[in-house]
Amino acid sequence: MFLLIIAILFLPVIIFSLKYIKIHKHKYFILTYLMTAGIGGMILTADLFNLYVFLEVSSLSSIALTALKNTDKGIEGTFKYLIMSTLGSFFILLATILTYYLTGTLNMAEISLELNDIPFKIKSTLMAFFVFGYVIKIGLIPFHAWIPDAYEDSPIPYNVLSSGLVMKSAVYALIKVLYIMFGIDFLDESGMLHIGVLWGVMTFIMAHFLAYQQSNLIRLLAYSSIAQIAYITIGLFVGSEGGLIGGNFHILNHAIMKGTLFLVVAIFNSSLSAVDIEDIKGLGYKFPLLSFIFVVASLAIVGLPPFNGFVSKWIIVEAALESGFVYAAFFILVGTFLSLTYYLKVIVSLYTKNEEEQLIEEPGLSLRLPPIFLGILCIVFGIVPSLPLSLINKIPKFLLDNGEYIRILLGG
Repeated sequence: MFLLIIAILFLPVIIFSLKYIKIHKHKYFILTYLMTAGIGGMILTADLFNLYVFLEVSSLSSIALTALKNTDKGIEGTFKYLIMSTLGSFFILLATILTYYLTGTLNMAEISLELNDIPFKIKSTLMAFFVFGYVIKIGLIPFHAWIPDAYEDSPIPYNVLSSGLVMKSAVYALIKVLYIMFGIDFLDESGMLHIGVLWGVMTFIMAHFLAYQQSNLIRLLAYSSIAQIAYITIGLFVGSEGGLIGGNFHILNHAIMKGTLFLVVAIFNSSLSAVDIEDIKGLGYKFPLLSFIFVVASLAIVGLPPFNGFVSKWIIVEAALESGFVYAAFFILVGTFLSLTYYLKVIVSLYTKNEEEQLIEEPGLSLRLPPIFLGILCIVFGIVPSLPLSLINKIPKFLLDNGEYIRILLGG
């Protein structure tokens, strides 16, 4: 599924970037390919140390991309990103070293078998190091502040890949480590499932309030990304088949929805140097199709039918109720209302007539096609969710019963 997300997101972003990126073009493409290769390595490896190495390849490439424009804001955001990423990496590497010391292997299937003999307290401490390291990379509250600063003055097509792939690869790695190595029974026994759900709820409530206060479009979308990652976290920590399906489906949907929004904002920025919500006033009439696509993606990410975001959110809500996390289901509905308030601000500005004369540069076809393609997927995956769900429905079998994964990996 993650390779599918790379395929869906990477090609449109590269096509878009060919025309959009004006400075340091070669550096941008080299770093983007390197970052994507690192993410691909994380997805395909079953070795714990290789997982860390590929994570660092994608992280360092991502950090370099945030500084590409070489502006004061960009450098400041990059420095914050570097500090937080290094802190996260420290805990992940420490946990990896301790795992090897305790089990004598780095193969994730073998580690899962060896950890059964480790005392509960040591095992819980080891898990805490992994969780702490990956949560910093993911950006849950209170480790979120670097994300809007890193996004604000970095190349906008990079933001699509960062939000859609880099942050999601850290979620992927965390879930793989927790469900494959430690197993669902230990997660339940240690209370990690309850901690994860509560952490997710606190994060998206805070992120929505912060997003509402933003006037800068990129910062608004960055805080929105933090909130969506929190929804995904809730789905994945509910600990049921429905939660895993909903969480993974929302990973795919968020990549598509946020990719659409960022690319449309990038066109507004290149055509009119639009940065704030006030700057896009009246553009709904200048760019009718792109504005419609933006509205579609906005309503999808809020979680309204008949779009893809509604389907995955609804599955998460159902799973939370079935697993007894009633408060999480309730606050997800509250979060939907909160996100609607700030996306409506943007949509209202988009369709408010601007009396001032605007000098607008018309975007070429290579700029318009990628967001239109992703916007269409927001509708298609909402109306026909069975297309991606046919693949996603297979995921719980390997996570809830890690013995299946172990048998495949070890050839048993």
